[in-house]
Amino acid sequence: MSLNYLPNMNINQVKILEEKTNIALLPVGPNEVHGQHLPAATDVLSAIDLAERTATKLQNKGMEALIAPPLNYGLADVANVFDGNTTLRYGTVANLFEDICLSLAKWGFNEIVIISGHAEPRNAEAMMEGIRRASEQNEKIKAKLSEWFFKGLPQVGSICKGAHPEWDLHAGEIETSFMLLKYPELVDMEALSKLEPNWEGEHLFERLAHGKDNFADAGAPLAYFGDPRIATKETGEKLQNFFSDIIVEEVLELIK
Repeated sequence: MSLNYLPNMNINQVKILEEKTNIALLPVGPNEVHGQHLPAATDVLSAIDLAERTATKLQNKGMEALIAPPLNYGLADVANVFDGNTTLRYGTVANLFEDICLSLAKWGFNEIVIISGHAEPRNAEAMMEGIRRASEQNEKIKAKLSEWFFKGLPQVGSICKGAHPEWDLHAGEIETSFMLLKYPELVDMEALSKLEPNWEGEHLFERLAHGKDNFADAGAPLAYFGDPRIATKETGEKLQNFFSDIIVEEVLELIK
């Protein structure tokens, strides 16, 4: 069964879907530097893959979902000391998500789950502010930012091979496995082979809270945390399946 990608749909297809569902999945992730070995689109590509799996699993339960156009911008300040990184201001992000939620809800897609491949706290705060504003303007909106990453991270020890998957926070085994699964041509295998494990992710959020405002100063001079060298596409498959199960449960809870 085909999925419902809004960018690929015509007006008649949208009208038909409006009669079937109120659910919209919005995959997002900034253009952010991911180590020496992964593409800047890692976050949004991961989010798209999770949205597709979530939509497929919902279809298997007899439910349709709209997959909204992916957003490849966000607040990515912690990586903004590395060449090619792109970031937005807090207010810009909040405004974007306010407008997107209002626009989707106008056509009846008012049960919205934002699937972000990017875990920067300030970006999450901005997205949630946008959700709050939209909900204040349209009381029918039921929207949430998925917590798939932080809900799932403590449980991935049986899937990941690294010594400390709970500190695998950026461009490590998890994200590298995602990319090897679907986009191996975008992974620089030569650069990957030279990367040693970096477990400074244990202290990342504490350091950010105490004034370290970028990855380089917070323990990731090469823009990665974790052990990316041990990533495999098989691990990526298991992780995508596991994390998408979490999102499905979030959707079901939202629409109760």
